Amino acid sequence: MKTLTEKIMATKSPWNNPYQGPDKKVLFVCSAGILRSATGARMYAHKYNTRAAGSEDYALIPVSNDLIVWADEIVFVNKENFDTVNRKFDLSDVMNKVVVLDIPDQFPHMDPELQKAFKAQYRG
Repeated sequence: MKTLTEKIMATKSPWNNPYQGPDKKVLFVCSAGILRSATGARMYAHKYNTRAAGSEDYALIPVSNDLIVWADEIVFVNKENFDTVNRKFDLSDVMNKVVVLDIPDQFPHMDPELQKAFKAQYRG
């Protein structure tokens, strides 16, 4: 009998398998993937299947082709993060999945002001 991991990895595209459920898959992207995007992912995890990633090479979990393909929606916390990823991956084919917010890089994880900014700018 196969394990769940074995079943998922046996699918043609493991990022798009039935074991994730029907929720919309949302990728939040900031610079390092640990403060702003992690806050967004945490805030909306009750509603969506979320992930956080970073646009920069030093990110804990850098944006990858797999994450871009996996996501139904990609939420960049600001234009700088979008521009960085767009230079690396050319997002022209997935622009229908892209949302760009205007949240500066000045907040700690789950900061109340950061949460207010997400609530004001992201309609999800």
